[in-house]
Amino acid sequence: MINPFENENREIVFPWQPTLDRVFLYPLPPPEKYGSGLFEIPVFAREFYKPSKAILLAFGPGFFDIKGKWKPITDQLELGSLVCYDNTVPWEYLVKGQDDKYHTVVMCGVNDII
Repeated sequence: MINPFENENREIVFPWQPTLDRVFLYPLPPPEKYGSGLFEIPVFAREFYKPSKAILLAFGPGFFDIKGKWKPITDQLELGSLVCYDNTVPWEYLVKGQDDKYHTVVMCGVNDII
């Protein structure tokens, strides 16, 4: 199972609901091998090879801009989608998944994903 926040029906089950233009992402784990698989990356160094791909778990409804106009989140986002994101965002949380284990989840703004 690549996504610990999916149930047996392949639906996203995530306990938190973000506000404004925030999103929660489950980052894909770092690779264990480099290149064509010939070189194994040591466990202590895998953080340096952290991919910038993640699974979209939840997103907020939108926000009011400075002029008071409602800015909804784009309708292109779909739960469970594979997205690219800025993996330098520092907001990581531990959340219990469907497998009763805690997994790292990233919170960022919708502008931090592609």
